[in-house]
Amino acid sequence: MKKFLLILFFSSFLFAAPGLFALDLINFWRHSEIAGKNSVFCDVGVAPIFFDNLEFNATPLDIRIEFLPPIPFPLAVGIFMKTPNPNLKSYGFRLAYHFDTYDLLTDFYVVYSHDFGYLRNDLYIQYNDTPVEFYKYDFRVGVRRFFDAWFGFAIETGFHFESIIIMLSVKIN
Repeated sequence: MKKFLLILFFSSFLFAAPGLFALDLINFWRHSEIAGKNSVFCDVGVAPIFFDNLEFNATPLDIRIEFLPPIPFPLAVGIFMKTPNPNLKSYGFRLAYHFDTYDLLTDFYVVYSHDFGYLRNDLYIQYNDTPVEFYKYDFRVGVRRFFDAWFGFAIETGFHFESIIIMLSVKIN
């Protein structure tokens, strides 16, 4: 039931007005206006919500930095990490593809995320610490909504809909 509600929530983004399907409202070959070339975003996850037991954890914080280079495709590169609590939980790089929703302040994207947890776990084992579970790769879907040219919020979920992360988003340039 929880996954059904999550799918229903995210599918609501597919309908912008009654009778209009989102594929008519999304340009798959260019980025949105807010996510222009040379944009740098910094997202801080303030509310990860897990669906197994509706658990809410404020720490560790998820931090993501993303850069859209000046290339003809709406691709972005970035890094992510979870702040230590007490150990570093995950860190790695992200490749994102942005879509234009024809809304000036909305940025819709999909992400391939690669976790370098195997390097971290080697260090933990070397210093007699407990290895942490990690996923080498993850596919994520997210949407950013800005209130003005530099501040907004973002919602992101993984491929398996195990959790959503609500983030504060800042456009640096």
